[in-house]
Amino acid sequence: MRAMQNSSRLQEVRYDLRGPVQHAAKKMESEGHSILRMNLGDPAPFGLHAPESIVVDMIHHLREAQGYSDSKGIFSARTAISQYYQTKGLMEIGVEDIFIGNGVSELISMTLQAFLEDGDEVLIPSPDYPLWTAATVLCGGTAVHYVCDEENNWWPDMADVEAKITERTRA
Repeated sequence: MRAMQNSSRLQEVRYDLRGPVQHAAKKMESEGHSILRMNLGDPAPFGLHAPESIVVDMIHHLREAQGYSDSKGIFSARTAISQYYQTKGLMEIGVEDIFIGNGVSELISMTLQAFLEDGDEVLIPSPDYPLWTAATVLCGGTAVHYVCDEENNWWPDMADVEAKITERTRA
């Protein structure tokens, strides 16, 4: 029996969220260090919660949501999202402009697949959430990292960002 070989696309993919980096972070945390957890994709620990109108619609439509929904997502949830952003002054965002996925990871990959040709560049903050770099590489793109300065509250160094923009930059 032949051993399964990984695709060549995986050669440049680094995605260590559960291995040595996490173990080192837990050790540092136990020693009293403050750790900025850039491996969390869950927005709730950061105080970002779904608006009440979305929660109510989800509860109301739970029976209907046991199968597949429209490819853009449940209409009433998209309506609630549209209305929420309209209360924030973004009047041009309509229900048909909104896509809901099974988490941001899926939507990042779908977006990159739609926009990238082989060799296109994506500007990504450093340090980054590893999904951004991995998804870019898996979609045939080139990850170009710009500096986010710890001494400046992790804000991007805009001169570094501007210096890294080329004719191949797509995102």
